[in-house]
Amino acid sequence: MTFPASARNYLLKALAGTPDVLEQLLANRAVDDPLWDFSPDPVRFTLRQVMAHLADWEPIWKERFERTRDESRPFLPSIDEGQMAIDLDYSHQDPLENLRRFRAGRAELVKVLDSLETADWDRPCEREFVGPLTLQMMAGYVLSHDGYHLQQVATYLKEN
Repeated sequence: MTFPASARNYLLKALAGTPDVLEQLLANRAVDDPLWDFSPDPVRFTLRQVMAHLADWEPIWKERFERTRDESRPFLPSIDEGQMAIDLDYSHQDPLENLRRFRAGRAELVKVLDSLETADWDRPCEREFVGPLTLQMMAGYVLSHDGYHLQQVATYLKEN
């Protein structure tokens, strides 16, 4: 069942707003601030790594939405996020530049979602290790991913 237009509008505004929330949470942090490299849990990303992760995922999300919109039930393979972080050296990237990349990528993603016809929101895909999803469910997945990392940022800020 597709969300009513008013609910889709809220979803798009929430997705578009994530960069704003991050910028407010991380305002006035210099690139060399030790907070960027803080992590109370060695299996979770540092804030520096979170910013790289979020920026790198925007084109992946966008491609997945476009493929699902344009193809008949595409298979979307899983990505090893930990290996991606190692291969792209997330630990040494500029978090402020990645915040800018995230903002630009998110604007592109929201543009794609905003262009969808009502019926497109029910178009299906198959996510490896997740199962069948619709475009609407995938948008909720992205927003949940945002929420997870926003909570992580807030916790790290609280602990410092």
